[in-house]
Amino acid sequence: DDPLDAFAVHGACGLWGCIAVGLFCTEEYSYSPHADSTLYAKRGKVDCGIFYGGGGLLLATQIVGPIFIILWAGGLSLALFGSLKALGLLRISVEVEQKGLDSSKHGGSAYPNVDAALKSLEEWSSSAPPSPERFGKVGSKV
Repeated sequence: DDPLDAFAVHGACGLWGCIAVGLFCTEEYSYSPHADSTLYAKRGKVDCGIFYGGGGLLLATQIVGPIFIILWAGGLSLALFGSLKALGLLRISVEVEQKGLDSSKHGGSAYPNVDAALKSLEEWSSSAPPSPERFGKVGSKV
């Protein structure tokens, strides 16, 4: 469930931003490899995006970095939420879920107009249906 499209904005676009650096970065903006590294001494210059003549080192770095971030965040999330689930702390009780967390935690609904409309609908649906005489005879002019 991602109602705010957080993955699309932060996950997918963030990943694209990392990869785009490895594709489109010019030498003026690149610092890969660092000037103090032996790889820099071998090459004599920094690497840039592959569309600007780079050798692919920057692109590889920009792909490996997000992979490690995904593995780190995923591993920690698995450990945290797995522990919470094992301890029975991940879910709320069925009663609280049916009542709603807004009411149980904050003392009121976050959507009072919706609650009022649902209550009216429940009252209307549980009442007796209107009698046919109320609408007149079929085919007669009212």
